Amino acid sequence: MPKKSYKIIFPAAVFIFVILIFNSFLCGVSYASSSSAAAEREEIKVLKNQIKLEVEKLKQIEAKIHHIKSAQRAKVKNLVSLYSSMSPRNAANILTRIDKGVAIYILSHMTPRTASAIISRMPVKDAAFFTNSIAGK
Repeated sequence: MPKKSYKIIFPAAVFIFVILIFNSFLCGVSYASSSSAAAEREEIKVLKNQIKLEVEKLKQIEAKIHHIKSAQRAKVKNLVSLYSSMSPRNAANILTRIDKGVAIYILSHMTPRTASAIISRMPVKDAAFFTNSIAGK
């Protein structure tokens, strides 16, 4: 899975920065008319630190999400192995009754020979649904 951290963190950081600037203006802080350049620099420094903290929080959240997704992929990989080792009739019977998204994932990650043996033992309506779903339609 490609890394998407910059796709999540950069827009979030920009969004947080804009919110902080907007909030400062709402509180009466005007950078254009401020009489003290030192006060402006200090405010900017505070805002930058707040943004850094928020970016770090986002990175931590992203790491947790990555960890959870990895664990889920491992579980589903085990399910693929489990259903691949079942008789096609039993696998077909069960896959038509479980969550459709999970069943599609399992079938699409099996070898074509195993998946076709299972799909061929499903009722026609279910076989058509799973075939279309795996094909992306």
